[in-house]
Amino acid sequence: MVLKCRACIQERQNPREPLVESECPARPWQKLGTDLFVLKGKTYLVVVDYFSRYVEVAQLSNTKSTDIIVQLKSIFARHGIPEELMSDNGPQFSGQDFTQFADTYGFRHITSSPKFPQSNGEAGCAVQTAKGLLKKASDPYLLAYRTTPLQSGFSPAQLLMGRRLRTTVPTLPSRLDPAVPSVGDFVHKERAKKELEAERYNRRHCAKLLSDLVPEEHVWVTDAKESGTVLQNHTSPRSYLVNMPKGVVRRNRQHLIPLLSHASDGDVAEQQELPETNNQQVSTSPGKTPETLPTGTATLRTRSGRAVVKPERLNL
Repeated sequence: MVLKCRACIQERQNPREPLVESECPARPWQKLGTDLFVLKGKTYLVVVDYFSRYVEVAQLSNTKSTDIIVQLKSIFARHGIPEELMSDNGPQFSGQDFTQFADTYGFRHITSSPKFPQSNGEAGCAVQTAKGLLKKASDPYLLAYRTTPLQSGFSPAQLLMGRRLRTTVPTLPSRLDPAVPSVGDFVHKERAKKELEAERYNRRHCAKLLSDLVPEEHVWVTDAKESGTVLQNHTSPRSYLVNMPKGVVRRNRQHLIPLLSHASDGDVAEQQELPETNNQQVSTSPGKTPETLPTGTATLRTRSGRAVVKPERLNL
């Protein structure tokens, strides 16, 4: 009854699914993530390398695709063109200009699930890092972050460029000599770390896989507060195209709750009456005990539905 109750479904939230950890690229600057953020009234573009965690930050004069493309071209001129670039579904990244830019430069543009920032977590972490540093430090180029060793023991600059960057901190000239870290060992450790993080996340949130949805299945879209019909799976993991009254939208499985009974909104008030037999008590005459009741009499039950068992006592 609860699974078919529209009012119950509207207030329900799906449990968290097992974490899909981002795969560590095989080499630096192979896969990037990008996002926008606003700080002190200024808009910034942040780009992060999935391999080295190297962060590039550029101030934007506006949020149009043309300005973002100019800044990305400048970043690509310094470090090269990546194979993949991941972003959200903002109008700056979903327009025809950006699609043409990706085709011209020969990289694959991937978009995260709408209304699900966890699917672009690397860029989200880079935004928090850049925001925190720009709030505390006057250095707009994040030199301190780029030269600080990460958990792997290497700094983002070492992992990306194969050398330490010279800073205001005195250091031996020999430490500035190029020394490329072992990519194989680094990738192996990163993958082991991500697996451990995913295991801890799944255990902490009691994550479980949600059932797959099929075309023509009716669902409730939690963020839009409307019902829709599944059209097909999207190429991204756990994403679906859903036909809604306002048009076709893309949503993560986390936002979709199956409607077991495609009923109208008027069915919210529909209720099913529970049988009253469980709450009825069998009246017995003073001279009769439950042992002398006729065969077939209903068993005495508590309010929770448990059967009442007569205690066994010594016959003294």
